[in-house]
Amino acid sequence: MKVLFLPDGSESNPYQKELAKELEKQGVTVMLGGSAGRFPILSAMRAAGKQNILHLHWTHGFIIGRTALRTILIGLRFLVELIVLKIKGVKIIWTIHNLVEHERRYLKLELFFQRIAIIFYDHLIVHGLYAQRAVLEIYRLPSKFKSKISIIPHGNYIDSYENRISREEARDKLLLKGKMLIFLYFGQIRLYKGVFELIETFQKINYSNICLFIVGKPINQAVKDKLYKLIDLNSKIYTVLRFIPDNEIQIYMNAADVIILPYRDILTSGTAILAMSFGKPIIVPAIGCITEVLDNKGSFLYDPLNKEALLKAMKQTFNADLGKMGKHNFELAKQFQRGKIAEKTYEVYSECLNRKK
Repeated sequence: MKVLFLPDGSESNPYQKELAKELEKQGVTVMLGGSAGRFPILSAMRAAGKQNILHLHWTHGFIIGRTALRTILIGLRFLVELIVLKIKGVKIIWTIHNLVEHERRYLKLELFFQRIAIIFYDHLIVHGLYAQRAVLEIYRLPSKFKSKISIIPHGNYIDSYENRISREEARDKLLLKGKMLIFLYFGQIRLYKGVFELIETFQKINYSNICLFIVGKPINQAVKDKLYKLIDLNSKIYTVLRFIPDNEIQIYMNAADVIILPYRDILTSGTAILAMSFGKPIIVPAIGCITEVLDNKGSFLYDPLNKEALLKAMKQTFNADLGKMGKHNFELAKQFQRGKIAEKTYEVYSECLNRKK
């Protein structure tokens, strides 16, 4: 069995590489491919050699362009490529990490092309029950289509990154002195992730021994400029506005007391799984599949529609047993074993290959 993962997002996230590693233990040959050329998917398939299965992970890049016209053109190209693959007998799987592009630039066009593309997919994979229901709703699929959607959890990141330094060592590396409570936002900075609202909320807290770290690369210069303007020399807010290499992740995770992910919109969160894998309590809105992964014993789950809920959640951390909460999340993360997830994924592959149509 040979499988091609597209697109290759492993430079910024080990999710695909970890899954591929475990699938290979099942006897699956996995390749991670690029996507270039006039027909990027067909070119990647040709470069990879004869593959039984194309496993798509993020499809926005194959559908959405810089303009509406460009989106129509590449969306049509995407459908043509899928048709060619089906004629060749290739099975197509789509893991739905996001229902639609977060910026929703050309939402109607994206939904139009994706609803057609689903006809050519042999199977869909989602990370939770909420996602399964949301897929049926947003893509207007009949209830009988539910049998073609498998729920396979997102694997943990335990042992995916170095995790050897202590809390004290991590704080020394960040030149932090004295006893203080550290909130950490970690990940790419995009509008839907609520970082601007986080900064405004943090500035309402008058406690002295707290600070906020915002760590990650802004999606564009406009977002970066707005961040600096909002922070405006606030000495309690530290920024590291760049991509963080794997060997540095342990520094920020282990220095922090609480990971805060104030997303406006989310289906599943790899960063939440990352925080759990480092044994950290989390502040996050109770939306999407989050409540299927986290609970109130290890997290501060809040209603994003309540304007004061984030502030209340942050203040609750002052009197909480954060160490105990982090340990609870680490135990939860252990349940999402990559080996078991690969086994379930292998079952999907086998079922698709054995299906006559």
